[in-house]
Amino acid sequence: MTRSVSTAIVLTLGLAVSAAVFGTVFAQRNQNASPASPVISAPAESSPQVRQKPAGEQEKERDSIRAGSLSISATPQTNPATVKEDKIPEIEVDSSNVRTVPKDSVQPIRESKRELAVTSDLPAGSLAEKITETEAKTVSVWRPAFASQGFRGARLDAFAVSQDGTVLAIAERTGTFNGPNGTRIILFNTSNWQAIRVFTTERMLKKIAFIPGGTTMAAVAFPQLSRKQEFGLAAFDLATGEEQAFLQLPFPFNEAPYPEDIALAVTPEYAFCSGFFKTTVFCIPLPIDTNAAVPYHTFETVAPASALAVTPDGKSLAAASLSAIEYFDINPAAKFRRKSITTLDLGWNPVDLHFLNGAQTEFILCPAYRHDSPPIFIRSASKDSLDGRSAGFAVPMEQGTQIGVAFKVKGRIDVVDPATLEAVDSVILEQLRPATDGDTAFVFYLDSIHAFCVVDTNGNCFAAGRRPGEKRWSKRIIWNGGAAKK
Repeated sequence: MTRSVSTAIVLTLGLAVSAAVFGTVFAQRNQNASPASPVISAPAESSPQVRQKPAGEQEKERDSIRAGSLSISATPQTNPATVKEDKIPEIEVDSSNVRTVPKDSVQPIRESKRELAVTSDLPAGSLAEKITETEAKTVSVWRPAFASQGFRGARLDAFAVSQDGTVLAIAERTGTFNGPNGTRIILFNTSNWQAIRVFTTERMLKKIAFIPGGTTMAAVAFPQLSRKQEFGLAAFDLATGEEQAFLQLPFPFNEAPYPEDIALAVTPEYAFCSGFFKTTVFCIPLPIDTNAAVPYHTFETVAPASALAVTPDGKSLAAASLSAIEYFDINPAAKFRRKSITTLDLGWNPVDLHFLNGAQTEFILCPAYRHDSPPIFIRSASKDSLDGRSAGFAVPMEQGTQIGVAFKVKGRIDVVDPATLEAVDSVILEQLRPATDGDTAFVFYLDSIHAFCVVDTNGNCFAAGRRPGEKRWSKRIIWNGGAAKK
């Protein structure tokens, strides 16, 4: 009798425990099945719209948010504290090619009559003067690092010259060959070739441009999924090196456009970007306001525009593609009305667009190096090719009265008369001494010293021109790159 009572008690307790366990599991399943709150980004005008679910609509197994052509999915979690966060990889920054030295220890460049002059007086009120910290006790000394993994050369991704010609900006890639990557920005005073400021950002910048009338730089940042970085436009304060704002722009992750096919042009009021989202041109009001109801405007071109430029009168934006050059009214209220269009049918994407002689009907287009095609000169409705020459840079010089065309074949530079398209002068850079080894990576013309300034793929920077009263070209090294000596 005693054994029967004990057995009954044990069975009763077992059933009670089983019921409690079943109830707990059932409650947890019901809790996991409840919908999570989706994160919704505010859409901008003409940008891909985000669909908000009606109130009360039950979520499926996963929540999905679409921004551009990227779908982001997230599984609802009951306990966020137990979710394992993805580790964001660090960017390895090698600063061995940057030194900070006392300001009074830097020796100025000495000029002589036997050498090409590379220094000049700094104009009052220039950008270089505005962003130079006159009370600083130290200055930075930078020389491009030479990379041999994956490619050989300096990792210089972007260049820009200020509108007054007093500041040269160079974007040097940081990080390893396989990434992730950041960017080091070096600002040079072109009157004495000293570094005004060196600063770094964890964004991978591929296009940079000075915003006229201020001390701010606009930059296009490429996405890096490993660091959860989006594609977009950043703004940097040149006086401090600080990032002022970043605006995310839609980007087709299923495509990989070349960085040189992405265009950036700026006015004091707007920044324009194109070449990455099909035929859409994005107009971002400046300064960037990420909290604005409409952070950017959009309009369409007939083909993806890979080169943008503001016309000499400042009233129109020219967008060039392999199919046409189009002119748009810079006016959001008028929805950027197309004013005119000229068919080009180039067969390649132009990467540089320069207007000449102050007229929007005369300009020159240059392709990227990979196309290996000659630049095209456009006058009114006519189109002329600089035949027999590989792709290069077209540089207006002497207030646009001449064109300096730098080609990658043997580092050649031709000075072309826009009226006749005849080369009135020519030089092959590799024949000039002292010798440098590297293809032309960037070239611009400084009216202040009447010389071309060239940065090559090994990071060397030099000037090329004629000394007063001489017929022969001269070359002078401004700084040497980090290439290993042979």
